[in-house]
Amino acid sequence: MDPLSTTASIIATIQLSSEVVKYVNAAAGATNQRKRLREEVRTCEYILQQLKDGADDSEEGKAWSCTIEALQGPKGPLGRLDVTLQTIQAKLLSKGGHKKVLETLKWPFTEREVEKILAAIEREKSLLWLALENDHRKLTLEIKKTSTEFKRQLTGLVDGLGRIERSQADLMCCLHTLNDRQNNREATDRTRQILNWLSPVDPFTSHCAAMDMRVTGTNDWLLSYEKFKFWRRAKSSVLWLTGILGSGKTVLVSTVIDFIQQCGNQNDRTYMAYFYCDFRSPETRNPLNLVGSLIAQICTQLGRFPKDLEEVFERNTSTQSPYVRQTDLRTLSEILMLLTSKHHVIILVDALDECESRRGILELFRQLGTQGHHLNILLSSRDEADIREVLSDFPRIRLESVSNCLNSDIDRYINYRLDHDPGFRMLKLKPSFRETILQSLRVQASGMFFWVRCQLDEIAQFKTMKDIREALKTLPKGLHETYENILVKIPSGTIRIVRQLLQWLVCTVSPLSLGELHESLAIEPNMDHICEEAALLISPEDIQDLCGNLIVVTAKGNVMLAHLSVKDYLLSDAIKRSRASIFAFSESEANIQNALSCLTYLSFADFRSGPAGSADDFESRLLRYPFLYHASIWWAAYVRNANLFSEELSNKALRFFSPSCRTIFMSWVQVICSRPMFGNKQEYTSAIKERKLCWNAYPRQATSLYYAASFGLEYCVRALLSQGAEIDAEGGRLGATAFHAAALRGHVNVMDMLFAEGADPNRTDGIKMAPLHSAALAGNVEVIKRLLKQGADPCAKDEYGSTPYDLAYSMGHTDALNHLHMNKSKEMEDIGPSSIRLYHLNSGPPHISTGDAVHRTAVKQKSRLSSISEKMPATIRTGPIPMLYQCCICGDGWFNIALVDRCPSCNVHRCKDCELKN
Repeated sequence: MDPLSTTASIIATIQLSSEVVKYVNAAAGATNQRKRLREEVRTCEYILQQLKDGADDSEEGKAWSCTIEALQGPKGPLGRLDVTLQTIQAKLLSKGGHKKVLETLKWPFTEREVEKILAAIEREKSLLWLALENDHRKLTLEIKKTSTEFKRQLTGLVDGLGRIERSQADLMCCLHTLNDRQNNREATDRTRQILNWLSPVDPFTSHCAAMDMRVTGTNDWLLSYEKFKFWRRAKSSVLWLTGILGSGKTVLVSTVIDFIQQCGNQNDRTYMAYFYCDFRSPETRNPLNLVGSLIAQICTQLGRFPKDLEEVFERNTSTQSPYVRQTDLRTLSEILMLLTSKHHVIILVDALDECESRRGILELFRQLGTQGHHLNILLSSRDEADIREVLSDFPRIRLESVSNCLNSDIDRYINYRLDHDPGFRMLKLKPSFRETILQSLRVQASGMFFWVRCQLDEIAQFKTMKDIREALKTLPKGLHETYENILVKIPSGTIRIVRQLLQWLVCTVSPLSLGELHESLAIEPNMDHICEEAALLISPEDIQDLCGNLIVVTAKGNVMLAHLSVKDYLLSDAIKRSRASIFAFSESEANIQNALSCLTYLSFADFRSGPAGSADDFESRLLRYPFLYHASIWWAAYVRNANLFSEELSNKALRFFSPSCRTIFMSWVQVICSRPMFGNKQEYTSAIKERKLCWNAYPRQATSLYYAASFGLEYCVRALLSQGAEIDAEGGRLGATAFHAAALRGHVNVMDMLFAEGADPNRTDGIKMAPLHSAALAGNVEVIKRLLKQGADPCAKDEYGSTPYDLAYSMGHTDALNHLHMNKSKEMEDIGPSSIRLYHLNSGPPHISTGDAVHRTAVKQKSRLSSISEKMPATIRTGPIPMLYQCCICGDGWFNIALVDRCPSCNVHRCKDCELKN
C-alpha cells in the first residue's frame, strides 16, 4: 500500500478531530465538561499526528504500514474513534443543521453522557499510544482481545446519545451522510473565502486560553456589579474596564463572554462578537483584523452576509491581482455600523491598548457607542491617555477601586493552586500554614494576579515548609522586582543566550517556533554555518527552562513573552539600574541585532551556490535550515523597525545587495518568492511541502534596487543609486521596476529618491500596469497624490484597457476615486460628469441605468479584470508567475511551466512557438 493511502484515514480522523474541537469551543455552557472533552480530543489528535509523521518520515516504512493498517482495519480503533467523534459532532449540530455550524452552540450533553464519551475516547486512545511503539504484533493482539467489548460499549454509547431511538446502523448512515455533506466544499467555499478574507484571526483560541486560566468562582463579582448589570440591561451602552498590567483583565473579559453565551437562548435575536488583542501576536494587533473578525462573527450567527459586504469582497478579489491588498478600515467600519444598526449586537474587545494604530478603532467605538442603536460594547485596556481621551464619557470600572473583590478572587486562586499543584500537595500543608501563605501573598499582590502566579510558581519548587516560609519573608515588590529575581538567577554561562532570546521575543514581527528560535540562538557574528557545539548547547525544549516565568510556549509550539509587563520591564530604565542590568537593551538595539543575525544566516556558505536547482533540493534546504524562512521574510522589517543608523548593519545590507553576493541574493529571492502572491493568510504561512511547489517562482532578472525599494530600505536605495544602479530596470516577477515596487508598498520616501534620479512614473510592467494602476488597486491615496504630482498619467491603460480610475472604481476605493476624478484628463471627461456617481457604502451601489456610460464601463471593466483570472489555471492564480506562456494554438491559454506544461484551454503541450509573456 502506498504511503498516501496508508495515512489517508489518519489524516481524515485528524481533520474530524479539529472540527469537533472547533464545535466544542463554540458551544456555550458546561465549561468544565467542554474543557475535559476538548483536551481528550486534542490528545488523540496529537497521537494521530505523531503516527502520521512516523509513517511519513520513518525509514522502517513497512513496519509503520503494518501498524497503521492494523489501526484502520475492521476491528481497529480508528473506525470506532471516527464514530465517536461523528456522534459528538452530530449531537452538537442536531439543532439547526448546517446553519448551526456558524452559530453559537448550546452544550447538549449531560455530565453522565460526557463521562461515557470520555471513557470511549480513552479506550481507543490506549490503543493509539500502543501504536506509537510501532510493535505491530503487540498491537494486533491487543486489538483482537479488546475489539468485541469496545464495539459493544460504543454501540451502547451511540444508542444512548440518540435523541430519537434508532439503530446503530441508522445513526451511522446519518453520520456518514453528514460527514460527506460537510466534506463537500462546494457549498461552503464562498463562505469560507469571505470569512478568511475578513480576518485570519480565530478568537476562539484566545478565548479558550483565557478560560483555562480561570479558577471556578473567581470573577463572579463582576457579573453582579451594578455598572455591569446596567450595561447588560441597557439597550445601548458602552462599558470601559481598566486595570494595571497583570490585574486579570483578559480573564475577566473571558468570564463575561462565557456568561453571555450561557445566558443566550435560541430565540434570542442578540448576536455577540468578541476579540482579544495581544502584543505577542501581530495579527491580533491589526485594526483590520479586529473589525473584520467582529463582522465575520456577526455574519456567521446571522447565517448570511450583507449585500454591501459581498460586493466589497467581489471587488477586492475579482482581479486576483498581485497588487491587491485587503480593504481599508473605513470600509469595514461602515459595514460594521450597518450590521449594528439593524441587529442587537454585543461587542467585547480585550486589551485595546495592545492594538496598533488604534486611533481609528477608538473613533469607531466612540461612534458606535453614540449612534443610539441596540448595541452593547465592553472594552478593556490600561488607562492610557489616548484611550481616555476618546472613552472618558462612557461608564467605567476601575479595577483599582474594587480591591476587595480582587483580593477575594486572589484567595480563591491561591487555594486552588495549593490544592492542585503537585509540589504543594506533597507537602500536606497545615491549615495554619496555608493561611500564612494566603496572607503573605494577598498583602503584596496589589490586585496583580500575574504577580501571585509568579510567586506560587517559585515557591512550589521548594521541598520543605521551612524554605517556603523563608521565601515568603523576601517576596519581591511588584512585577519588576519579580523579573529581576528571575534574571539574576540565570547561570553566567547562559546569560548571552537568554539575552539574545529576549531580544528576539521583544521585537519579533512574527511568532517564532521552538525550532526557529533554537536555530537563531546558535547564530554568531560572521559565521558561515551553524557550529555544531553552539547548536547543541541547548535543545529546543530547554528554552523555556532558561527563562522561567518570563516566557511561555503556546499549544502551537510558538515561544512568546509571558506578559506585556515583561516587555515593558526589559525596555525600561528600571532594569538599567537593577542587578539584572546586563540584560538591558533598547528596542532599536534589539532590532539591529536581530537583523544582523538574519543577514548572517542568509549569507551561509550553503547559499553561495545560488538558488536550489529542483523542488526536492529546495525542500531539503528549508528542512535543513529551519530559520531560513523567518530570516528571509522578516530581516528587512527588523532593519526598518530599528529607527537608528547602524554602520555595521548598513554595510552588511549593502554587501548583501552587491554584485559579489549575487548568488546569495538570488537564493534569498527564491525563498521570498516561494510563498503565494495571492490568497488568504493561511496560504502565506503554508507548510514547507506547499512552498516547495513554488520553488521556481523567482524572477531571474531580479535586481537589488527593486527589492531594496520594495522593502523600503532607504539607505540601501540611496547607496545603490549612487553606485549607478539602473533606475528603470525590470526586477520583479511581472517585469516591474523599483519605482513600481516602492509605489505598491507605499514607500513614499523611496519613490521621491527614485523620481529625483529620473525614474519614469509612467513606466509599465509586463501587463502594462503603471505605478498609478497599482496605487489605485490598493487605494493608497498618499501614493496616488504623489504619483499625480510627479506626472503619472491618470488615463493610462493596462493590457486589458483599464485605467487607474477603472481599477479604483472596481475596488470601491472612494477617496482614491475622488483624487483620480479631480485629475482625469479630457479623454476621461468623455464619460460625462453627470453620469458619475461615486460609490459609498452609506448610499449603496451606484444607481445607474443600463444605458449609462458609467455602467457600460463598469460591466466592460469587470469582464477585463476577470479575464486574466479566467484564463489562468488555479495553480497560477494562487501562486507567483515565474515563466508565463501564451498558447500558440488557441491563443487563449496561459500557463506556468514551473507547475504545468500544457495549455489549460486546449490541452496541447507547450512548444517553441508559444509566446513567453515575462
